[in-house]
Amino acid sequence: MSAIDRETFSNLIREYTPNLYRLAYGILHNREDAQDAVSESVLKAYEKLNTLRKAESFGPWMMQICANEAKRIYARNKKHVSVEGREEHMPQFRDEYHELWDIVMELDMVYREAIILYFYEQLSIKEIAKVLRIPEGTVKSRLSRGKKQLRERLD
Repeated sequence: MSAIDRETFSNLIREYTPNLYRLAYGILHNREDAQDAVSESVLKAYEKLNTLRKAESFGPWMMQICANEAKRIYARNKKHVSVEGREEHMPQFRDEYHELWDIVMELDMVYREAIILYFYEQLSIKEIAKVLRIPEGTVKSRLSRGKKQLRERLD
């Protein structure tokens, strides 16, 4: 039996969709692919809802599913990715930190996803390790190296 019912699932998905999109876009750099990743993630989560044991784990659990789906799409499209036309695929969300977001998007994917999960999604290092299925020490080093690259690009 799942920790949450179907109605709660629907409400949580509505709440988390912008976060899922931001993560997927951070990995994929493409609006349509990010939307596909989010849609596929929601479908997979719904199908696997009975595996969620604690309601409070929904956020990291959902982010993990989304990260995995985005990486799957990234790997599938890797041969076909073009750097041309990136401007047309800018995210639909923009905030006062859009210049910083643009710089974050230039980071290598391993640093970018750690930075997005930590600073934008406000997950703990432990939660990020679970989402990305890597040791906590690796998360810390990716955050450190990502922040160093950000500082270098901001100077």
